[in-house]
Amino acid sequence: MKLTAQISRTVFLLGIVSLLNDLAAELIMAVLPVFLVGLGSAGWVVGLIGGLEDATKSILSLVFGSLADRVGRKKPLVFLGYLIPSVFRIALPFSTHWGMALLFRVLDRVGKGMRTAPRDALIADAVTESTRGANFGFHRAMDTGGALLGSALAFVFFWWLGLPVPGIILVGGLVSLASLIPLSFVPESGSLGQRKKLFDGLRELPKKFYLNLSGMAVFALANFSYMFFLLKVNAAYTEKLAVGLPIAMYVLYNFTYTFCALPVGMLSDKIGRRAVLLMGYLLFSVTSLGFAFAQDLGLFVPLFALYGVAYAFIESNQRAFIADLAPPERRGTALGLFHMCVGFGSLLGSVIAGVLWGFSPALTFFYGAMLSCASVALLMATTRAR
Repeated sequence: MKLTAQISRTVFLLGIVSLLNDLAAELIMAVLPVFLVGLGSAGWVVGLIGGLEDATKSILSLVFGSLADRVGRKKPLVFLGYLIPSVFRIALPFSTHWGMALLFRVLDRVGKGMRTAPRDALIADAVTESTRGANFGFHRAMDTGGALLGSALAFVFFWWLGLPVPGIILVGGLVSLASLIPLSFVPESGSLGQRKKLFDGLRELPKKFYLNLSGMAVFALANFSYMFFLLKVNAAYTEKLAVGLPIAMYVLYNFTYTFCALPVGMLSDKIGRRAVLLMGYLLFSVTSLGFAFAQDLGLFVPLFALYGVAYAFIESNQRAFIADLAPPERRGTALGLFHMCVGFGSLLGSVIAGVLWGFSPALTFFYGAMLSCASVALLMATTRAR
């Protein structure tokens, strides 16, 4: 079957929305660690902000995923979820203390939490199980394509055009508004509302869903904020290189993530989501172990490339796997619970990583490598249990 025939119109439009939104977001995220350092934050603050972002998004993912199932409408939540972050991205560059930046980033994640589960449910509703991996992979490829463009533009703006970091962030906030335009053409999924209490759907999710979710939750503990990878590069250099090289490495990460996401999604349709996830968790473990020893570009370049490949194996396939395991009428709830669990895991993992960073950056990456291996063992044990 041709790829164009496999990709739903809904998924194509949502992919454009994500491309534009992530272009804007990555303009900000590529320079955010340096911006936070400039506001006086320490390693534990970076971990706290990264973790709170994920936790805020994830708590609300369960609330709004369940709400979408209950009312039977997903698009209004998705629209508000893209509008709210745009407002606070515009406010972020005017921060004068890291506490203000923390507040604005958390409010940004409120919007992401509102849209993520309903949007993933829209994608799952629009496709069949046999093409779900390809469609989720396509969406993540568009999403990370925007991230690639955004991080590349951040490098151009800083290195060649000399735009200050707050100016780059402001451009990102303004660009994010444009992502709302193609969203108006996305059709509603038309699912029926459920006349039940908000979280009743949790009891209707099958046991195999919870067994597999446990392995993903353990990996979330290993999956600390990307900012620690960039800070490792920042700490290895001085002056202009200390800002420019982390941005360049972030571009490389997004490049490999973007171009691997769709092929890996299609691979999961053929060999199964679980096998692809196991490979992704192992790749992440190897990547983290490498960063524990990396000190120069000779290792930073291949490791950031591998970091992107690992995420291509993990991100979209976890979502597609969750959608496979959940009943159609409970996909919003299932995806919301998934995002909540991995968000709390990321919060705890990022805080632990930040504390370990204060003793030695290498300890942060040893921690990620060990927990990632533990998630592989748990997911394999889940396979035997079934």
